[in-house]
Parts: sequence; C-alpha cells; structure tokens
Amino acid sequence: MYCYQCEEKITESKIGFHAICPKCGRDLHICKNCRFYQEGKPHDCLIPNIEPINDKEKGNFCEDFSPKISLEKTKKKDITDVSKKLFGDDDPIKKFKL
Repeated sequence: MYCYQCEEKITESKIGFHAICPKCGRDLHICKNCRFYQEGKPHDCLIPNIEPINDKEKGNFCEDFSPKISLEKTKKKDITDVSKKLFGDDDPIKKFKL
C-alpha cells in the first residue's frame, strides 16, 4: 500500500490500528487508505451498514479496514485539474479572467 498523505510505499502486509507512516508520521489505518473507501457511498464506504467515521484522514478502529494497494489518490481535485483534464491546455476557465 501507499500512504495517502505522502505516497510513501508501505511494505508491511498488516496495518495495525496505531500504525504510522515512517516518512510523514501520519496515521495509516484510515478510511482514505482503505480499499473499501469510496466517496459518495453511504459513510463513504463500500461496506453496507458500517459505523460512520467522521474524520477519514484520522486513525480509527474499523475492523473491516483493508489496505488499498494502488497509488490512486482519493483527494478531491481542484477545479483547474478537472478543467485541464477535460479541455487540455485550451482551458476555458483561463480565458475568462475578470
């Protein structure tokens, strides 16, 4: 898995409740590092009827946690990233500077 915050590769196969990233020191046992995390689902989780966790970037004690293997970021993209992806370098947002 990779740390959600700094993208450091984590080689441990089991991530304990209190595990922290050796590079940035952030919690690893968090929703955004879990393969079941998906924004937009109830409680942002693919597991039905899961107990809600308010802070998705803070360590928790969810027993259904399973480390996400990919480096795919789940952070929300800002509007310029989305616009660039849709329109390339001909970004219409840049054309309308007020």
